[in-house]
Amino acid sequence: MRAFEERIAKASDAGHVPGLVHLASGAELVELAIIHQLTGPIDQVSGSHRSHGLAIACGVDPLALAREILGRAGGLSNGLGGTQHLLAPEDGFLTSNGIVGGQVPLAAGAALSAKTLKTGGIAVAFMGDGAVNQGAVFETINLAVSLQLPLLFVVENNGLGQSTGASYATAGSLIGRTRSFGIAAEQVDGSDMPLLLRTADRLIGWVRKTCSPAFIEAKVPRISGHYHGDGQGYRGAEKVKDPLDSFREILIKTGSEEEELKELELGARLRAEDVVGKAERSKDKSDTALKAWQQGGGF
Repeated sequence: MRAFEERIAKASDAGHVPGLVHLASGAELVELAIIHQLTGPIDQVSGSHRSHGLAIACGVDPLALAREILGRAGGLSNGLGGTQHLLAPEDGFLTSNGIVGGQVPLAAGAALSAKTLKTGGIAVAFMGDGAVNQGAVFETINLAVSLQLPLLFVVENNGLGQSTGASYATAGSLIGRTRSFGIAAEQVDGSDMPLLLRTADRLIGWVRKTCSPAFIEAKVPRISGHYHGDGQGYRGAEKVKDPLDSFREILIKTGSEEEELKELELGARLRAEDVVGKAERSKDKSDTALKAWQQGGGF
């Protein structure tokens, strides 16, 4: 996930990505821990405008994903959706959304469908802390409780809504707000993989068993800017520890070899280079896809 996004950032620097690129660096462990407990396509996941890594965690084909981000033929939507609007429900990735909080009511729809059709599936909505201030999110939490929907809300809280600090823009605590609806809710450290796995297992199990919603607030750092290339003049000089470094330390303490981890990292970077390189060499649809649709010629 990290290697893929770093290579996408490089493609963006070269002018190959239409629009801004929003990286999820720092939130990977949270997404992996939760997706690890799911079974797509029975379970469906929705994400925000920074969902490249989330799609990979769901098992979406990285080449089709890269082509979509770059606006190329062979992408998930043949290059029309771009970096913020990714679709692969066949892999359990319902959608990502460019509207802040817009993915949350969509996940409620998937949860209602699973309940009505008795599929045994659940829905999971990933969002940032800034999205929790959106009215649509409050309305969805209320609906999830009222209708008893199998829906897990996951907030990746990095303390920033674009360039606005949560410390002066968000009143109270997110956990406190959510618990007022009567939802099972927990706050976790997004760099503690063992804790994340235990929490995900417990709350996802709760959602499945009770067919009722739950809420996880994961504290994560935002390693990159709001978008790739963001000057981040609104941030101080504080240093944040990369959760992947914390995970590496845990793996070494529990018996993994440093050289083995280096080989895995190199392999991931080589795969990302191969996949995104192929996408860059694919036919560009970013300027022609919408025109073709308007002319009735299809994609």
